[in-house]
Amino acid sequence: MHILLAYFGVIAIWTTTPLAIQWSGQVDWFFGIAIRLGLSALLILPLAFWLSGRPMSFGWPALKVYGAASIGLLGGMTPVYWAAQTMPSGWIALIWGMTPIATGILIFFLLGQERLTLNKWLGILVSVLGLVVLFAPNLHSEHAALQITGLLVALVGVFFHSLSTVLVKKSQHDLPPLHVVTGALWITTLVFLVVQPSAFFNWSLLPTLPLKTSLAIGYLVVIGSVLGFVLYYYVLKHMDALRLGMIPMITPLFAILLGYFANQEQLNLSILLGAGLVILGLGLFELNTLYRYYQRHKAKTL
Repeated sequence: MHILLAYFGVIAIWTTTPLAIQWSGQVDWFFGIAIRLGLSALLILPLAFWLSGRPMSFGWPALKVYGAASIGLLGGMTPVYWAAQTMPSGWIALIWGMTPIATGILIFFLLGQERLTLNKWLGILVSVLGLVVLFAPNLHSEHAALQITGLLVALVGVFFHSLSTVLVKKSQHDLPPLHVVTGALWITTLVFLVVQPSAFFNWSLLPTLPLKTSLAIGYLVVIGSVLGFVLYYYVLKHMDALRLGMIPMITPLFAILLGYFANQEQLNLSILLGAGLVILGLGLFELNTLYRYYQRHKAKTL
């Protein structure tokens, strides 16, 4: 029962995160991500010692793993924060939902552990077609260039997030997952401190934040980052890859509906059709995993 609650908790957090990202960056998108990750780094540090039961390692092999994981925050999450200001939050959720496809492609090219079968190529094609169906009819003429740029920037974020996942996997480390997350958060925070120290130290330059923005940042710090990471790795430890892989296929549709009801975002036939095609493409891409899971389950019942 606890595992099931954690699973639905991850779905709920992933569903609400795109809208919270958009709200948290309405005044200053960089401040939104910098303060979120900085506070998350402080909050998660004691959890890394308490839940893992061992001290963090700071040797060169461990630092390389932390650095690889930080790519997912610096190169993955940062572009998404910028892109979230150019399009509805539900669209961001759909783009981010293509992470399993990008990860599978990179595993094939970098690790040689994933075969790009016909169904995977078909899944890629259908998902890309879904993005075209989603974007093309809904571009605003005066903001079309900005929205297309936002799409490309968000896809860059998906690429770097997937690259980070593959590089961490390639390292074959034995570090506790919470240590990896903690190291990545602290490296990212230090980079942000170098890039824009005023976001942390010069309080007179901090933007005056509306209540909604402040609440969104607080939600992302406590729920989106700290609790989200803990639940995700708990689910990762106790559930099979198929059920875990279902999360990116479930959350985008809920995120679109949440954006419609909570943020008055546009919802029409082309958006629903585009979302359906993206999710169908993800399903096709994961078809081999689904088949292997069915075969294992069938063998156990015989």
